[in-house]
Amino acid sequence: MLNEKKYVIAICLSSYNGEKFLQQQLRSIANQSYELSKILLIARDDGSIDKSYEILHKLVNNAVIDVKLLNDRTNYGIKKSFEILMLKAFEFGVKYIMFCDQDDIWNTDKVEKTYNKMQELEGIHGKNIPLLVHSDLTVVGEKLDLISPSFWNYQHIDPFKDSPNRLLLHNVVTGCTMMINRALAEKVKTIPDEAIMHDWWIALVASIFGKIAYIDKPLMFYRQHGQNDTGAKKYGFYYVCKRLVMKFCTKKYTSQLDKHIIQANTFLEIYHNDLDDNNKTMLQAFQQFSHLSKLQKIIFLFKYKIWKNGFMRNLGLVVFA
Repeated sequence: MLNEKKYVIAICLSSYNGEKFLQQQLRSIANQSYELSKILLIARDDGSIDKSYEILHKLVNNAVIDVKLLNDRTNYGIKKSFEILMLKAFEFGVKYIMFCDQDDIWNTDKVEKTYNKMQELEGIHGKNIPLLVHSDLTVVGEKLDLISPSFWNYQHIDPFKDSPNRLLLHNVVTGCTMMINRALAEKVKTIPDEAIMHDWWIALVASIFGKIAYIDKPLMFYRQHGQNDTGAKKYGFYYVCKRLVMKFCTKKYTSQLDKHIIQANTFLEIYHNDLDDNNKTMLQAFQQFSHLSKLQKIIFLFKYKIWKNGFMRNLGLVVFA
């Protein structure tokens, strides 16, 4: 029986109208160098109207790794879908959880190298500390044509800047590269509707209550196409100027921060009793950001060192906040 085996890693895959690329992704998982008998693929379809569910259903009896396909096909959206998958992973007693998008392709050593990094991290901090490991990605087009060898360079992201104050405005963790340990999954439990994205929320939990580590090399192909829920947008002078002009003309920059404030407020509500004084004070102060004067906002940003990645992004933050 499926639940009698001792799995180490659960790969959680959520699909939505992904039939065009799904089989390539599934093949890349089946080709992992890590011992496949210790991997359980938990998949659910989020209400696709194409053949995604049929592709997953055929996989159940014909895969080289064990597959658990959830029957519920309600369209919840990506955040809720991954929450359901993460909670289901608990039932199989796995120690680590990875998150998988339908349209990417994993390097054959992705699981193995991420797992090894997690073992290194647990060796330092212990298994009871919430831990997260993530990596860089290679950005490719729909037909796997190279766009950028490094997602981090492409978007001017510094993975080192993962402290709670830096994560309030800019997430540096890409969900499809993550591995989290059971302690972190148990700390997260749910992904609220107010979370900007599931990976951002999990990264905040890891940063505040545990540790984040990264692998400074790409371990997968991050495919860009017209149907991406999220995607890689090249960060450069033209892109920044365009955004700054748009914000200047529409005067909507503060409203652009509303979602960050809402996410932070929800985080404070859920984890209020677990937060240390520094993080609690910062989150409480951030609640009032939209009500501050221009000078007070700038003072607040400098006081708590709440910045994004990249000089131009922060220039826009200071000028238009």
